[in-house]
Amino acid sequence: MIFEFEDSEVAEVTLHGDALHIRFSAARLYDAGRTGAGEGLWQPLLLICKQVADANKAPEPHFAEILTAIGRVQQAQLMLDGQRLRGLPMPLESDAVFTLELEFAGGLLCELKGEGLELRSLLSQCSVGSYQC
Repeated sequence: MIFEFEDSEVAEVTLHGDALHIRFSAARLYDAGRTGAGEGLWQPLLLICKQVADANKAPEPHFAEILTAIGRVQQAQLMLDGQRLRGLPMPLESDAVFTLELEFAGGLLCELKGEGLELRSLLSQCSVGSYQC
């Protein structure tokens, strides 16, 4: 499965030492061989940004604004070990250097730079085809 940032919903951002945990309440996942837009599943996921060295281009990592980031991700850019990616394989464990930019539907832009990413599903959570009623 491939995780796609766009349209995924961030429920909470927390700081654990120098690692930032981004919990997605509804993360978009799809098979690598998908054929059409809108295909895929929604599932709660956790993205751990390990060893964050720079946040929002501040001289010292400043997390106050990022910790308030919740809602739908409108646009995202990820550079992982020199490669520009639109999605991540799930699960993922990487010690590579990363730059992650998340633009939220509410207008907040978060930029993180660091080393090491981990993406995993949240235990006891299932995936669904849609959250629409």
